[in-house]
Amino acid sequence: MVKICKYFFIKNPILVIDCLDTFYGKWEVNEKPLDLTKYNCKYWITDEIDASAYEFVDKNIFSPIIPKFYQCDIKRLFLYDQVVSFNDLSLLISSAQIIHLNNVIVKKGDSDIPLEDIIAIAVNAKSVEVYRPTISPKTMKELLRIPHFATLDNFTLNYVSEVFDIDAFYVYMKKNQHTKFYLKFDSQISDAYKNRLKTIIDEILETEELDYKPPFIMFF
Repeated sequence: MVKICKYFFIKNPILVIDCLDTFYGKWEVNEKPLDLTKYNCKYWITDEIDASAYEFVDKNIFSPIIPKFYQCDIKRLFLYDQVVSFNDLSLLISSAQIIHLNNVIVKKGDSDIPLEDIIAIAVNAKSVEVYRPTISPKTMKELLRIPHFATLDNFTLNYVSEVFDIDAFYVYMKKNQHTKFYLKFDSQISDAYKNRLKTIIDEILETEELDYKPPFIMFF
């Protein structure tokens, strides 16, 4: 479109990109390097962002390029080892159906944004996986206040700390008819918390007929 409509591109310079990712600290489009800050144009991302800040000294890799985004309509969002502002994430995540956040810290000012606030802005999500989520004792109850939380197909949390309200989760889980839950707990959880998990697992296994979707629960 840019090649055949040069006149319109000059009037409104927007490049359409389907998949944006990083490779060894450099942004790429279809496996070709692209300096997003070099050109005097905006970018419309349509399908997927797969970005890691593992190779970057500055983990906030989106700040320099977010002002260059005209629109973000991605369906898949994969972020690794990053510090992302809540405003930037709001732009990236709003249209995403598949979301994977691995060691991602979301900041608003000096505060870390909890998991429930991230889910609240992921209004089109169908599958969410988060490694080392920022949670509090009220996280589960706050998640239940979010209407689209109940419509998720899959919800996976890895390396969950014991501040997670497992009893509130268990009450909700026994009413759950839709979402498949996968919970993997941090190895540092206490023996008392492990015993509670064992009790819940035993109760599920001893139930002959389940009228809810049983979760996958793992701990060591």
